[in-house]
Amino acid sequence: MIYGMNRNWLAAALLGLLAGCGDGADAGRVAVKGSVELDGKPIAAATVAFIGGKGGGALASTTTDKDGKFQLRAAPGMNKVVVSKTESVAPTVSVGGASPESSLMGTPEEMSKKAKTQPKDLVPAQYANPDTSGLQFDVSSGMEPLSISLNSK
Repeated sequence: MIYGMNRNWLAAALLGLLAGCGDGADAGRVAVKGSVELDGKPIAAATVAFIGGKGGGALASTTTDKDGKFQLRAAPGMNKVVVSKTESVAPTVSVGGASPESSLMGTPEEMSKKAKTQPKDLVPAQYANPDTSGLQFDVSSGMEPLSISLNSK
């Protein structure tokens, strides 16, 4: 169930980020730029999140561009970093005379198929968890661009 835990953590973190948006949410943050590579190749469209600040409650996240580059504004001080990316799975839709209830969830056969076709992690799952990513940076004003190198092995 590691897969579900990683997704739940990331979803909760992103909700926390949205809840913290508003006037002054960026106050005291520091500009951070960098790039992310997996096995020496840039990772496009990966989510990068920095978790820092007092008690680790300040979250900053963004998505890498086509060259694996990112920029965001993170809390100063030590930040744990997570990186994740999954392949997209096209949703399946019931057609025909399905009842309203079954059209929401699908037939038992469709539900079984969906369970087997969950999005595949394109970055090893360890990097999606702040406790296992092994990625940590001391964020300070005027810092050099970061190079985050991940390994699939």
